[in-house]
Amino acid sequence: MRRLSASSWAAVTGAAITLCAPTVASATPATDPCEAPTAPPVVLVHDLASDAGVWDELTADLGASGRCALTVTWGSPESGDVPVPVAGLRGVDAGARDLATALEGAGIVDVVAHGVGGLVVQRYLQDHGARSVRSLTTLGPMWDGTEIGGLAATEELGRRIGTYDLVLSLERPLVDPVCAGCREVIHGSDLLRDLRARELSTDGVRYTDILSTCDGFVVPATGASMPGTAVVTLQDHDPGNCAGHFALPRDRLARALALDAVGRGGV
Repeated sequence: MRRLSASSWAAVTGAAITLCAPTVASATPATDPCEAPTAPPVVLVHDLASDAGVWDELTADLGASGRCALTVTWGSPESGDVPVPVAGLRGVDAGARDLATALEGAGIVDVVAHGVGGLVVQRYLQDHGARSVRSLTTLGPMWDGTEIGGLAATEELGRRIGTYDLVLSLERPLVDPVCAGCREVIHGSDLLRDLRARELSTDGVRYTDILSTCDGFVVPATGASMPGTAVVTLQDHDPGNCAGHFALPRDRLARALALDAVGRGGV
């Protein structure tokens, strides 16, 4: 692994981006695809409570296919936060700002995002438009959040009986210093409502959602996509595959489907 320099990708100045050289020697091209790219780089955006390490295998796959892979780390703890060993905790808006810094001045890119990383990319697109992103491929997309454990129904009940704001005011001081983004992924959250109010797709971007019926975190998994998105389900290709949400970035079939999606490029 080596740091991305300004000279190797002209205007990408964000310290949160790391350039990952392919690690599979037997399949590595003779030239580094990041030194002389023949196609747009592929930016990899991790999930809530995760980090760029989840992309090691897909980075190698992309390198072997001749594509330059760039990883973005978003939402790392700040000074004063409870120290935790993962990133992706400070919330979608903070993540979108991190992504904007990383992609400042960048040329055209394809993006693969895992889980909440897709929401981070979409918030970035809402704030900045599709000037640099030609495609977004999501693994285990969270467009409609999760209803795991009945949390969404509980929050909706609170809205109806007028206790939601009170409960939220009590939760924030306890939850936000550890994981400000955790409550944002609940179906019907303020963040998800706002994302939908600002249109949950961006003209000029090609969307592909890769789902697993065994996701376990996105509940229900098959209801996660938005209109106009190409939906690919792992079990349609391999009924015996039961990859869960957090295994998707490393799952061989999911990686192959992601490679196919980015290979098709823009709209």
